[in-house]
Amino acid sequence: MNTQDNSIELGENLSNCLNCPESIDKTDFYLKYDVCPFCNFHYSIDSKKRIQIISDSGTFREFNKNISIKRPENLKIDDTYRKNVKKTRERTGLEEAAISGTCNIGGIKTVVIILDFGFLGGSMGLIVGEKISKAFSFAYRNNLPVVSIISSGGRRVQEGLYSLVQMIKTVISTKDLRKRNLPHITLFTNPSGGQVYSSFASRADIKLGEPGAIMGLFQLDELMNANEEASNLDISSETFYEKGLIDKVVSRNNLKIELFTILENLMIDYKIPKKVDLSVPTLNSNKDKKKVKKAIKKGTPSSSIYISKLFDDYVELGYKSKEDLIITGLGKIASQPVAIVAQNYQRSNSKETGKITIKDLSKINKFMNISEDFNIPIIFFVDNKGIDISYKNELLGVGDILSKMIFDLSSHKQNMISIITGEASSEASIPFFLSDKVYMLENAIFIPNNQDQKKEYLDATDCLENNVIDSIIPEPPLGAAKGPEDMARLIKISLINGLSELNHTGMKKTLSNRNKKFLNVDMGENKLLLTVTNEMKIWKDVLEASYKAFRN
Repeated sequence: MNTQDNSIELGENLSNCLNCPESIDKTDFYLKYDVCPFCNFHYSIDSKKRIQIISDSGTFREFNKNISIKRPENLKIDDTYRKNVKKTRERTGLEEAAISGTCNIGGIKTVVIILDFGFLGGSMGLIVGEKISKAFSFAYRNNLPVVSIISSGGRRVQEGLYSLVQMIKTVISTKDLRKRNLPHITLFTNPSGGQVYSSFASRADIKLGEPGAIMGLFQLDELMNANEEASNLDISSETFYEKGLIDKVVSRNNLKIELFTILENLMIDYKIPKKVDLSVPTLNSNKDKKKVKKAIKKGTPSSSIYISKLFDDYVELGYKSKEDLIITGLGKIASQPVAIVAQNYQRSNSKETGKITIKDLSKINKFMNISEDFNIPIIFFVDNKGIDISYKNELLGVGDILSKMIFDLSSHKQNMISIITGEASSEASIPFFLSDKVYMLENAIFIPNNQDQKKEYLDATDCLENNVIDSIIPEPPLGAAKGPEDMARLIKISLINGLSELNHTGMKKTLSNRNKKFLNVDMGENKLLLTVTNEMKIWKDVLEASYKAFRN
């Protein structure tokens, strides 16, 4: 066993786990998944076992099994390489390192591409590149999603430049999927490196990793030779997940349901019908401002609490560290798929600052792309203490990123709804007021300047009067903190009503309404609104520029 890559030779039998002392050879879990049921150590498996794990029984149909291409005249193949390929074919029963075909995953017909490490390390040569390219073309022609499973350890050096060129070929072949809003999901297994990792596999819309998988462009020994501080190098899937380079680490026993849930959320073309108008309780108009702020301090429920009660088939994607605020995922509300971007401020955790980080902003950008690529609306949950103020963030371009986000959201070609659940603070919250529907919980507040000692704020009524939100969602009699289930039901009613209206409004009109809502704001009508004049003017300038670009 190679302890660096968490693998054993294919076909090797064992009775005890190589990672822990437990006996595993007779456990049903190990026999089914080749995973230790005690420590979750994932053993290497071949392409046949992978197909068996992810596909509905009997549905896999291989295509392009025997494929031939004309060898370039300048490519010289020596006898040693020929013999090696021949022996590998006899040993594995495979024609090449890539296997392609179709199967059903929970009833969803899908093109699958599998790189088998057992065939020359799963490396990519001319034939592998051709098979991958043809698989993406087949998916495009037949309107099918793609799932690629990667187990590749390096370069097909014997084919030289022609092997490297396959990186370009396979990346280009993924482009057609975007034209038809077809998802590509990649699973990185152990190992996932070299040309395959840095070509088509990393162009996937959703990237998953098996636990403990070693991955990346360079092999671990290459990095160790090039790095003076080599003892602490970690290129596992868990590290890539923490750095935001993949979306989730998924154990093999959960893989099929994860793939199905993601595919269903991205593939179903269902919208809440027109003219759904669920009733909302009457708002208490005699709200004491002091009580409003006190309600926030008492502990507004975090967004994750609402998400668990609002959405079906929710799958969280993207790592959230202790410093980060935002969680992202996919789910359904009233059977309509949506992208979810939530500021998950947990006030009960004293270590959480409620500040938005640079990494948070990049996660928002990723889900804006997913929303547009797959024609699904975005639901934003807003609850923050502003942007994390630091010299590092300034030099990383936080101001530029924020400006670009406002610009991009103003022309985002999918419906957007924002729910302000707690605090909306300063510049960090400005982009989310651009949504086509902005709802504010009864006790939520907007703080224009978090650095202001007086901490002047707008309550929900102030925001409604000044047309920066569309409506106020009443809270239960005892408040959201003591009645999160009731609060979630009221939020759900507003979301369903909002989506029902937006789903059946043309996007051109929606974009026009989105921008005009703020271009027409009168800065002088309300005395309290003067506290946000400077920020609103900057906001307005950006919106005017984006609206002119849209008109042109």
